[in-house]
Amino acid sequence: MKRIILIFLCMSFSNLTFASIVGVSPGGQQLMSAVTVQEDSPTNTIQQGFNEKQNVLLTTNLNYTGGTIASGTRVDSHLIFLNTEEGTKKIDTTAVWKFSGDILGIMSNGNGSDFMNSNTLFGDPNNFTIGTNTGTFNGFGLEGNDEMSFTGNTLELRMLVTEPGDWIRVVTASAVPLPAAVWLMGSGLVGLIGYSRKNKQQVVNV
Repeated sequence: MKRIILIFLCMSFSNLTFASIVGVSPGGQQLMSAVTVQEDSPTNTIQQGFNEKQNVLLTTNLNYTGGTIASGTRVDSHLIFLNTEEGTKKIDTTAVWKFSGDILGIMSNGNGSDFMNSNTLFGDPNNFTIGTNTGTFNGFGLEGNDEMSFTGNTLELRMLVTEPGDWIRVVTASAVPLPAAVWLMGSGLVGLIGYSRKNKQQVVNV
């Protein structure tokens, strides 16, 4: 019975995890913590990404490049970037990113307006800045020979950059919280163990 309870609790807590980056092909690298991203800082030669704010409940509709995520949706955010150093020759990288939740939308338009409009919601306190400027500019997102496609929880991304780099935000579905009935079931199992132990003690004492 103890083993059953342990398995149940492990399954329960695993269902409460948020939609994080769970894998990336050799063309990319997951950063284990968020960083403040600026043009030319930090720089890289492959795509890098990290998790931003998690389990955010949208109170208004959220626009992404090509669509809208409805108010009331609970979402997680992730930032992916290829940031070249000043004067660097062209860098061409392709990576496949996987998340633990399905992709709902991506902020990737060329001047970065979709990205910047969601920055306070998802990026704070790691806001994207260009020096002291937090505005948009041409070449911010995907353009030209950049390519992107996604299905379910998988994103295939090509970034081809010289100067400036490319920055996108990926919004995924948060894990669905366990219903109250499941927790009641767990409590019932724990109570059953206690009752079983009590009965055993009574039998021994007779």
